[in-house]
Amino acid sequence: MKNTISVSGGAMPKIDRAAVMRRAWAIFRQTYKHPLIKFQDIGRGCFAWALRRAWEEAREAWRIAAIPAQVRAERIQALQTSIERASYIDGATWRATIAAYRVELRTLQAVGGGQ
Repeated sequence: MKNTISVSGGAMPKIDRAAVMRRAWAIFRQTYKHPLIKFQDIGRGCFAWALRRAWEEAREAWRIAAIPAQVRAERIQALQTSIERASYIDGATWRATIAAYRVELRTLQAVGGGQ
């Protein structure tokens, strides 16, 4: 059994479909308070949304894991430097930018082992 699937000339590792389905159910339960509210009352469309979101998360995790370690470390360093420098600037725009940098930083560190 092959561990990769050919995609646009490159090889993409297979994503664990069972893990994606478990994540979809977790998103569904958290968002729609299932089983307190019956599945019949919520509907398949809502589960379909949760499943799409789980696939998006899986593809994003794969994309970040595919970034070479050196490039990821450089980006982490650049984000940390930008956050430190931006802390001296006041304003709503900079606060939003810093928040976005922190989200990206947490994502990169989670995949890269916290460098």
